[in-house]
Amino acid sequence: MRTNREEIQYHQRKFKYSLSGEQQTANFIFDLQPPNEFAFSDRYSQCLIKVNHAYLSNRGDTVNHGLDAVFMDGAGLVEVMACGCLMMTDIRTNNFQSLSTNIGVVAPPVGVGGYQTTLSGIHAVLHNSGGSVSSAGNFKGAAIEGATSVTRGFAAAGAAGIGAQQNTHNVNMWEYRDDRSIEVAGTLCPNPFGKKMNIELFSIDSGNRVLMTSLSNLGVAASNGSSLNIELEILMLPNPTPDDP
Repeated sequence: MRTNREEIQYHQRKFKYSLSGEQQTANFIFDLQPPNEFAFSDRYSQCLIKVNHAYLSNRGDTVNHGLDAVFMDGAGLVEVMACGCLMMTDIRTNNFQSLSTNIGVVAPPVGVGGYQTTLSGIHAVLHNSGGSVSSAGNFKGAAIEGATSVTRGFAAAGAAGIGAQQNTHNVNMWEYRDDRSIEVAGTLCPNPFGKKMNIELFSIDSGNRVLMTSLSNLGVAASNGSSLNIELEILMLPNPTPDDP
């Protein structure tokens, strides 16, 4: 149980950042300036960090406003993203890693899997709250191009157009949320303040770096509109001293 003074001191070294950006390359850079003396003091060289939430869409697309969205790799190919989108920061720590199996080049003998890829750092795995972005798929036996939408109720038009009505569900938001306390879910990291933080997106399925774009406008820069909002929580930890028990 903290005293009133300890409670104030605790919250003086606890910070929340709401970071937002829109980038065609899906390479986001944020400048983490220290908000007070606790964030940039030699008495606090370590901290706990966690991502509270993250929301990713293609709303920066000036052609389709984020609808019809897919992920694309550096070669211009659509990524399936069945296992989720890895949002990786460059805040390094050995205590928080992402492991992906069998996504590398198949090693000899041919056909016996690939290798495990390990990425270390503060990260979050985003999942689609409304469906699945894929390079191919089927719904009720019919092929769905890119699996960017599912059409229900479609039929040939009858008298007065009856049967022609349809509802199209577009995939456009990928999300992550963690409501646990930072003491429970935070990861031990070096002090991140006074430097730039870089965020990139990766396919967990392939390990490739990706960005969001529009399937119907694939490869056109105007439709590369990855838009990201995350809340980052940081709790500075006092350095140990010889007097500590």
